Amino acid sequence: MAEALARASALSFLLLSAALPWTVAPMSITLVLCAALTVLLWQMPGGPRWVRTPVDFPALLWIAALAAASLFAVDPQASWPRVIKGFLLILVPVSAYQASDERTARRAVAILLASAGTAAVFALAKFALQGPEFPNRVRGAVGHPLTYGGQAMLLGALATAIAIRCRGRWRWGACLTLGVILPALAGTYTRSAWIGYIAAVAVILAFTRARWLAALGGVLGVLALVLPGAYRARAFSIFDPQNPWNRERVHMWEAGLRMLRDHPWTGVGLQDLHSLYERYKSPGAVEPAGHLHSVYVHVAATMGIVGLLALVFLAAGLLRAASRGFRRSREPEARFAAAISLGVTAALVGFLVSGLMEWNLGDEELVDLLYVLVGIAFAFASANQPFGAIANRRRTQATSPPSPAR
Repeated sequence: MAEALARASALSFLLLSAALPWTVAPMSITLVLCAALTVLLWQMPGGPRWVRTPVDFPALLWIAALAAASLFAVDPQASWPRVIKGFLLILVPVSAYQASDERTARRAVAILLASAGTAAVFALAKFALQGPEFPNRVRGAVGHPLTYGGQAMLLGALATAIAIRCRGRWRWGACLTLGVILPALAGTYTRSAWIGYIAAVAVILAFTRARWLAALGGVLGVLALVLPGAYRARAFSIFDPQNPWNRERVHMWEAGLRMLRDHPWTGVGLQDLHSLYERYKSPGAVEPAGHLHSVYVHVAATMGIVGLLALVFLAAGLLRAASRGFRRSREPEARFAAAISLGVTAALVGFLVSGLMEWNLGDEELVDLLYVLVGIAFAFASANQPFGAIANRRRTQATSPPSPAR
């Protein structure tokens, strides 16, 4: 029974990896299935146990901060249901456990990249059929350019690290994936995702070939000159304070600061902000807003100082878990593990940078993918043990009969 359950949970993890670049429906189904089977396996007598990660304690603090924000919310009834999103962090230890078997981990990464490439082809084909000119944008299967831009940024960062740090078929596979993901990312016209990907590439180069950072700046300068008109205008709009998108974001951030001023400790709560925004918005604001287009401003407004502190601990825990693989980066046999660790760390940095301008922490399609990636990266570098030892221990725990009662 334990062995069958272990195999079923591993299969569900591979299905989750295939679903992550797509829509929230298959993602949620496979997520629940994988988490349920894995937690059930952990409850088997004599079986494996929860994989402890640096995210465990920050996750508890984050959930407690979500609960505190709901307890003192302006509308507690609308706020409490959103606390459940904090429990998505269970994906980190679940993924860390499933990926602690090297064969499963490598299959999951391969499936994820292949699925991401397929999703990008689908997104580009749909974009071309609808007319590849702004304001039409690549929306992907998720149906929204900001969300798909975030997906493409995370997956592009992972594929970039593999392409630079690995050799052979992994490098070629990553390059093929990038060949469709990067055009799709460009076609989203999502400026925050562009900036996030640039930040991710800078991290990868800084830890691989730092002298290439100057070349990255040169490439960006050339691209700014040769990009087609709509892309160039969109890129240069980042620096234009009079741009209407930029003005509206500033108005949203101003409203968020007013909310923080009135509710400094636990914020206004996790509920949709449309009605509250009408009360707090600046006189020149014209767009309605259910969120504040910045992770940090939105958390400050909805969760207060308590939420901001919890967010800092959560980000630090995720970075610690993702970056452990750097310790083994000099070992030739650990080249792939180091590439995964670097790619996920860079993706996380890109996520945090793009969060300056977007509420990407509120997108389940993005946080599910991010948490799974962090768990995989942690598994590749866990316990300073070779993968064979970890895999053997897993098989032994899963198949050994329970100890007799004393």
